[in-house]
Amino acid sequence: MRDDGTFIFSTAGASATARETDDGFVVMAGSTARRTPTGTFPAGYLALRDQLVAGGKLAAGQTPDLYTFTADVAFTSPSTAASIVAARSASGPREWKVEGTGQMYKDWKDSALA
Repeated sequence: MRDDGTFIFSTAGASATARETDDGFVVMAGSTARRTPTGTFPAGYLALRDQLVAGGKLAAGQTPDLYTFTADVAFTSPSTAASIVAARSASGPREWKVEGTGQMYKDWKDSALA
């Protein structure tokens, strides 16, 4: 399994940690996600979030407005992961940051490919 770094994303009280692995962009257990979707939360992501809740991978959080990831969850892209955490449309490459440096995922990825 490839482990290229740890990424963080915080928005509206939710806070998540993720890693890019061979399985995809993985949000780590213990991360939180907003419960109340905004008007920009795509229907497909809402359905995916509902599946995660039904499957027990997202559960009621410490506050009524948050879910907590009960397991590591692999997503197909950083944007999918960010949108689930934020309960809105989100640009993962811009919103996920390298832990400790604050560098955008997009810039980290570009430098890793160079």
